[in-house]
Amino acid sequence: MQTSKAPYLRQIFVCTNNANGEKASCGDHKGEEVFRQMREIAKERKLHPNIRVAQAKCLGQCAKGVNIMVYPENIWHSDVRLEDVHQLAEKYIV
Repeated sequence: MQTSKAPYLRQIFVCTNNANGEKASCGDHKGEEVFRQMREIAKERKLHPNIRVAQAKCLGQCAKGVNIMVYPENIWHSDVRLEDVHQLAEKYIV
């Protein structure tokens, strides 16, 4: 096993879990689209992969979805909507 410092300046995990209507999930609130838009912004700004936007299949809080975790800041955002993507990008994808 090798251990090292994380290779990213920041990691943004966007929940994209989709329970297909069986229970509440971030997929009900366009988690996949939030993820795609955030990643595209990181790529457009040529910050990906140093700032890594990754999808998480479940962050355990889907009833509050869409959920986003940001590290190393250790920040949690819930109830994220598509209209919030620009504000989040201005804060974290810089």
